[in-house]
Amino acid sequence: GSSTICHNVAWAMSEVAKSNVVVADLDLAFGTTGLDFNQDPVQGIAEALQSPERLDEVLLDRLLTKCSDRLSIFAAPVVLDRDYEISPDAVEMVLDVVRQNVPYVAVDLPHGWSPWTKRVLMQADEVTITCVPDLANLRNAKSIVDLLKQSRKHDAKPHLVINMANVPKRPEISVKEFEQALDLKATAIVEYDPETFGQASNNGQMIEELNAKAKSAQAFRDVALTMSRRKEIRVEKKSPLAP
Repeated sequence: GSSTICHNVAWAMSEVAKSNVVVADLDLAFGTTGLDFNQDPVQGIAEALQSPERLDEVLLDRLLTKCSDRLSIFAAPVVLDRDYEISPDAVEMVLDVVRQNVPYVAVDLPHGWSPWTKRVLMQADEVTITCVPDLANLRNAKSIVDLLKQSRKHDAKPHLVINMANVPKRPEISVKEFEQALDLKATAIVEYDPETFGQASNNGQMIEELNAKAKSAQAFRDVALTMSRRKEIRVEKKSPLAP
């Protein structure tokens, strides 16, 4: 569910911050950015990674796929008949060009661990770790948090998102136990809601586009506001008789 959260938070960030956002899908073989945004890009991030030294503002504009007024995607090719030899330097060069052109870049990292994924993680301004409330997720999150503490001593702590919480009849590690073990306060808890998420996925929509009143829509806004370091201004309803 990390990709779904990344895409929804990036979309929410473009809405609440009113800023341009690019989603960079680095899960080259199995990325879901195109599906989630109902796009079928011909070119994408793989072309940029093949020749990172050629990437400039003009080529970037050609490789990005525009999904809304403020959100574009750098889509993964999602084909298995080619090998993806990615160097940490190539990824760094490509992301640097993107960062020079938009205020926010949401990078969706694959589950696998490699020198280049580690480089991206270490150089990110903000890190969000998504976890399903089970033991394997807790162990993996603890490993990442410990590595970040050791390597990013002067950076802010990562953000924690608990995903697919409260699945009926499933034994779960409580949010409190998660927070204590990681020494992190959960930024958001996304509850298990297969109907809403399944419908949004099939439609190629974001959760808030499908149902703005869904609990998870506010959770994604909370993460977007935290990561963009902004506050949501809520207008209080006043009585018509109030001065």
